[in-house]
Amino acid sequence: MPAQHDEVPNAGTTPGKAKRRDLSIMSRNLLMVAIGVVVFAIVATVVLYGPITYGDEIPNFGIILMLTVPVIAGVAFRVGLDAWLDRE
Repeated sequence: MPAQHDEVPNAGTTPGKAKRRDLSIMSRNLLMVAIGVVVFAIVATVVLYGPITYGDEIPNFGIILMLTVPVIAGVAFRVGLDAWLDRE
């Protein structure tokens, strides 16, 4: 059975382009830092809630978590933002 091909629209009938948002590199970086700070505050609150409330020792994994999760979240947000803004 031969393969069926979809008909390609003519080159002259291109659909209207979606509006592309332009943000400067500085704006994108500031958004990334802001998201990192917000995630840091959330993670710090969750990790430090027990030690502050009950007077327990702070485990090492909590400190590592507080330092790494905001960076990962900020970078992931920046990658997603760039992909969203630069889509065609």
